[in-house]
Formats: sequence, structure tokens, C-alpha cells
Amino acid sequence: MAAAAPRPYRRILTSALHRRFVHASALALLVCYIVAFSIGDKSSFLWAWFPIGGCGIRTVLLFLCSLVVFVLRVGQMHIGSRTTASPLSTFKYLVPLDIFQTFGWYIFSAWWFNEIYRWSSPSSAHLEWVNRARPHERASLNERAIYLYTYHFLLAITQSVVHLYYDYDRVPLPVASRVAGSADEDSRPVKSISKRLQTALPRIIKDGLRRSVLVALLCPIAYTFFLRRPAWSTTLYFAKLFWDFPRSAADPPGIIPPIRPGIFMRTVVSGGLLVLCWQTANLFFSVFLSKEPLKRGQPLTAEAKDPNGSLLNGLKAKKETVRAFAFWELYFISQQFPDRRKAIFNDIDREEGPAWSQILQAATDVIKGISIRIDEAKNPSSGSKPAPVQQSTPVLHTLPRLTEPPKEDDIFAPSPKASTRPQKFGEAFSTTAKSYGNSPDWTPTARARARDVLDRASSAMLSPERKQKLLDSSQELKMLTAPSTSKPENLHPFLTQLFRSPLGRLFRQTYARRLSGIVLGTPHANHCSIIDAIESLTCLLMKSLHEDQYGKVQADVAGVVRLLTETIMTLEPFIHGGLDAHWTDVNFPPSSNPEAQAAARRVPDVDLVLDTLKRSLKDLLSSFSPYFRNIGLVAKDLRLAKEAAGITDEDI
Repeated sequence: MAAAAPRPYRRILTSALHRRFVHASALALLVCYIVAFSIGDKSSFLWAWFPIGGCGIRTVLLFLCSLVVFVLRVGQMHIGSRTTASPLSTFKYLVPLDIFQTFGWYIFSAWWFNEIYRWSSPSSAHLEWVNRARPHERASLNERAIYLYTYHFLLAITQSVVHLYYDYDRVPLPVASRVAGSADEDSRPVKSISKRLQTALPRIIKDGLRRSVLVALLCPIAYTFFLRRPAWSTTLYFAKLFWDFPRSAADPPGIIPPIRPGIFMRTVVSGGLLVLCWQTANLFFSVFLSKEPLKRGQPLTAEAKDPNGSLLNGLKAKKETVRAFAFWELYFISQQFPDRRKAIFNDIDREEGPAWSQILQAATDVIKGISIRIDEAKNPSSGSKPAPVQQSTPVLHTLPRLTEPPKEDDIFAPSPKASTRPQKFGEAFSTTAKSYGNSPDWTPTARARARDVLDRASSAMLSPERKQKLLDSSQELKMLTAPSTSKPENLHPFLTQLFRSPLGRLFRQTYARRLSGIVLGTPHANHCSIIDAIESLTCLLMKSLHEDQYGKVQADVAGVVRLLTETIMTLEPFIHGGLDAHWTDVNFPPSSNPEAQAAARRVPDVDLVLDTLKRSLKDLLSSFSPYFRNIGLVAKDLRLAKEAAGITDEDI
């Protein structure tokens, strides 16, 4: 009977993320309670804050504004930062689903908040949709309410742009930072949730208030000149379903809308509270979902029936989020949980191979991805092409042939001597025509003479200034039409200024983004998985000296050393000059300033990967130095590994 399949790691992670989602929602609900108290009626002190009443109802309704942000974040969540080559490439990646979802959810949230705010405001605020008229008069639209809705609509548009521009959908996972020479100590900065919230809350409140005031200052101009009539017409269309309006109500009254200090202050306060709900929801989501993959101090897979099987399922996952958390958990196991390490070393009876072999293969695939992407960038045309499909030639049923088929004789053979009068005439005519092409008048000397004639003609017809200007314009045309392989320092000044403008920034492919995309992957960097894979392999190999009961792991030490050596020898030259700056990267330092170029080639995430590779290789060589011959590490591999790690015999 076949063994039961292990529980997928995705389900284990989903359960953990659900618990964290509940904790984040509880804090968001607390923020909504504070907002509900702020916008409520303060005539009765008890009912202004008592949860079982109007304040509690408003809190539950306002929670929908934060809940839609959680829904948006879950749908578009990713781990690494963006590595697309240019902002235009990022825009193409976001269109249409991400942009549609982001704008749609924020606009819905703003509309919902607007309705709750109007319902909670006192009657003296005059925020009803329709001004109640006398019995003998018809109703009219209330432009104060229309302006407030327009303000919240613009605020939602602004928040959507900020959300996409600053990539709020990214969950910032901390990167592993093991202390050199140790397999138990981690120097990554880990702060508690309370400290992270205390640090970030004042900043997001300040940013939200600033954003609210900025939109409140721009809204009167945009509403008066661009949005007043569309907002009025839209409101009137829905209001006619419930009220009767005269024909004169089709246009807004007057030229200047009734925007007074009172409605202006209401927009600032309501907008600040709405942005507070949005910003805190984003903060709580990022803080709680970026917690360690631990449950009660143990790895997430500790309570599974087959912990190793579930972990292997996560390491082989195709989804970025699942794979990143699985490698993060593997890193914790390799450092802090000796029982789980021994279980991995002793698990040798699996159908797909020992647990250690599968972990090694999963980590190797992630590390080898660096070299594969670099080779593809160096030789873009060397990718594997599909074999051409041989198709059988169809039989064509054509009409009967009316002429003789073309001759298959040698076309370079001398033609037969003419015998008839027409043939002799044709031969003489063709000989005369060919003589013009072979005439000495068309030799290089003749062409130089023709250029001299044209130069004298241009001197006679054009002034020296006009002639020089014409020559300069031709050189400028060559610079404007420069090929894509040219350097940014050789671009025409016009193109340089164009790419430095806000419009040209959309097309500019910076060196840092291109290098990150090649080394770390695209459209999002997976450097967390890469670094966790390197550190996990190193720690497991170092721990195997004392915990591997069967001695199976030492057979793979030489292969891991060669893997790290080859990766370093591929990555380091590529970082230091292997990738040229794109011709649109006009801010890249010129070749006349090598120091500035060297500084511009330093990309923090890529340098972190290279430093991790070197540190791990050095630790492996130091730990296994007495066993080089026993583990199959030949002299050539050892010499290359020392050169790649930058160490000498005295350092081991």
C-alpha cells in the first residue's frame, strides 16, 4: 500500500497566514473604532463611544474600508522588489489586472466611507444629496455633497497611484545574515511587532495627513474647471431615480462652486481619517505577514504528519511566496532545530530519494538560476530553439503546363555563338551595354573625380557657413539615429535631456534594475530564496559533521563547493564590467570616471548575494579542511575555490 501523500506546504502556510490576517484585522478594527468615534455625534458622551450603539455600527461599516485593502493585498501579494528594466516595462506588467483592481477597490472604499461620513454628520453640516424644498417647490441637488464625493474620489485616485508606485503589494521579508564561521548565530535585525508598529505609525499618520491636505488644496481647482459638470451630471442621473427635478437642474448653478472654509475643513479631516484607515491596513498586513515561519517557537511543518515531506513540497513549489517561506523555514531548521536536522539526515527511504538529496536539488536549482540567467543575458541568441517540424509537401493539382520548364543548365557557362541574324544583333547590343559598367570611367579614380566635381559645385552655390551647417546637421542625424548598442555618453544632447525628463524616465533602463533582473530574476527579485538556499546548504553541511549518522551528506560536499565556486566565478566578473550600461541610462557615469562607474555598479542586493556566496564557501573550506581528500575535492577544485572565496592557505 502506497504511503499517504504529505500535506501540501501551501495549506500549512495558508493556515498560518490566516491567523496573522485575523490579528491584523483586529488592529484595523481598532483603528476603525477610533475613526467612528471621531466622526460621530458628541452630544451624548456615553453613546459617543459605547460600542453597542451608533459608534459600534459605524465601526463595523467602516471596517469594510480596511477589508478591501486586505483583499487587494492578498490578490497581488509578492515577496521581492520589482526588477523590470524600466518603468514602462513595469506598467506593461501591471496592465490591466493590477491597475484595475487597485483603482477599483480604492474608489469603492472611498465611496463607502463617503456615505458613512455623510450619514454620521449632523444635519447642520448640510451634506444631503438633495436640498429639501418647500411644499410648493421642487428639490435641487446639494453641491456640497457632490464636492465632498469628488474630493474622496480624487483621494482614492491619489492613493492608488501611490500604492502602485511604491509597490505596497510587496511583503518585505528580512534577509538572512549568518555570522561568518558560525552555523548557529544569525545577525539579521529582528524587531518585535510592537516596536515595528511604534516606529511606522507616526510616519504613516504624518504622510496621510500631508496627502489629505495636498488633495484638498488641488481639489477646488480640479473641480471648478474639469470635474464639476461630470460630477453634477452623474449625481443627477442617479438622483432622478428617487426625486423629481426641473429641466433647469441639468446644469450646476452659477460659475463658481460654493466651496467655503467649512466644507474645506471637512474635506481635510475626512480625507485624513480615510487615508489613516488605508495606511494602517497596509502596515498591519505587511508587518504580520512578514513574521517568521514559526508556530509556538517551532517550524510550521512541525505538527504535520510528515514534516519533511511537507517541507520538500514547499521547496519545490512554483509560487514565489510559498517557496520563499519554505526556504526561510529550512534556514531556521538548519540553525536552531537539531532534531529536525537529524530527521532530514536520517530520512533516506523516500520514493523520490533521500530528504537531503531532494533539499540539495531544490537549493541547487535556485543557486544555478543565477548562472543560467547570466549566460542567457550574455548570449541571448543561444537559447534552445524548438526543432523545426518537418511537414510533408502537399501535392498541388495545377492546370496543364503551357510552356517548357526552366532550363537547369549552368548560368555561368559562356553562351553559344550566335548563328542567326537576330541572335547576332542581340549579342552586339548586350556587349555594348555591358561595356558601360566595365568602363574605366567607373573606377575609384572616376568616383573620386565625381566627388570633387560635387564639392566644387556645393562651394559655388553655398556659403562656407551654410556648407558647414549642412555637414554638422548630417553628423547630428547620425547621432540621433545611433544604434542601441552605443554608450549613453555618446548620445546626442537632445536625447540626453529627453531621457532625463519625467517623460523620458519611463523609457530609461537603469543599470541597477537590469543587473538585478538578470541576477535575481524578474519581474520580482527572489534574493530571499537565493540567500536562504545558500545559507541553509552551508549550515546543514557544517552540522552534518556531528549529526549525519549514515555519513551520506559528505559525498555532496565537493559538488556544493564546485557549485558555489562556479557561481562566484560567473557572478563576480559580470558585476564588475560584464554588463554594459544601456544607451538610455544617461545618468550612468562616463568611462572617463572609472571610480564613479565602479560605485554605480554596486547594487546592494546583488552584492549581498555575492558576499553570501563567498562567506559560505569560505566556511565550508574551513570546516572540511581536514577531509579534502576523503570528500573527493581535487587540487584543481580546491585552488579555484580558494581563489573564488578570496582566501589563502593560512586562512583555513
